[in-house]
Amino acid sequence: MNATKKQRILKIINQTKNHAFLATSDNRQPIIRSMTPIVEDNLSIWLATFNSSRKVKQIKKNPKICLAFISQPNGDKTAIVLGKAKIVKNLREKQRIWKLANYDMSQYFKNGPTDTEFCLLKIIINKIEWWDNWQTGRQIYIPSKSK
Repeated sequence: MNATKKQRILKIINQTKNHAFLATSDNRQPIIRSMTPIVEDNLSIWLATFNSSRKVKQIKKNPKICLAFISQPNGDKTAIVLGKAKIVKNLREKQRIWKLANYDMSQYFKNGPTDTEFCLLKIIINKIEWWDNWQTGRQIYIPSKSK
């Protein structure tokens, strides 16, 4: 993907990431919830959640996810991420991502990145369906396998 398109996707994500919507499924019924992803400039996407949460239980059974970034109020800018969520146990990675968060995660995890309830999810992107205006329509981004 050329840098301009990547910048356009990142712009959509960064404008909407405080209220993205994550869909998981227990193989019977999908469920959507609001999340605040941590997004790096290289399109690495991370989610912080509780180890005991329903979404973690669902991801352990079925790691396929959909993560939607939608501009409000009319959805004219959208990035829909299709992929898998991977539970990250590496403490160094958890510490690194903790520092990148645009909110105070210690309000949820009192013991910081070592809190037993702190679960870090890495989103493995299979495809992003996106548009930044209605006129240009939907476009597809598929990451290279070298990531």
